[in-house]
Amino acid sequence: MKITKNLKYATFEWDDEQKSFMITEEDGNRVILNKVYAFAFMRFVIRMAQRNWLKKIPKKENKPLDNLPVLDDEAVAQLAFCLEESNEDCPELSDDKMEELLTETRNQFTTEEESDLPF
Repeated sequence: MKITKNLKYATFEWDDEQKSFMITEEDGNRVILNKVYAFAFMRFVIRMAQRNWLKKIPKKENKPLDNLPVLDDEAVAQLAFCLEESNEDCPELSDDKMEELLTETRNQFTTEEESDLPF
C-alpha cells in the first residue's frame, strides 16, 4: 500500500511493501529513505515543529496609560484641524503650544532606542 501526498513543489510517498519513504521534487530530484532513516527524519521534523510551536515569545511591557498628557478639548480640536489641513503655520495653535504638545508626545513614546515617530 502506498500513501502519497502531493504538494506544489514536492511529493511525499510512503511505500508500505518496501518500507521506504520517498521525497520527490518537481524537477525530478528524489530522496529515498528506508524505514529507520524515515523514522529518524520524522522525529526530526516533529521536534523542529514542536520547538518552534512551543518557543516562548518575550512579552513587551505595556506602558501605563496614567502618564499620558492631559489635553483639553480645545487643544485637541486645534491639533486635529492643523493635521487635517497640513498647514505649516496654524493660526489657532501657537508655536509654543504645538511644541509643548509634540514634546509631551515624544516623551511618552521615546524609549532607550530611537523613537519611530516622524516628529
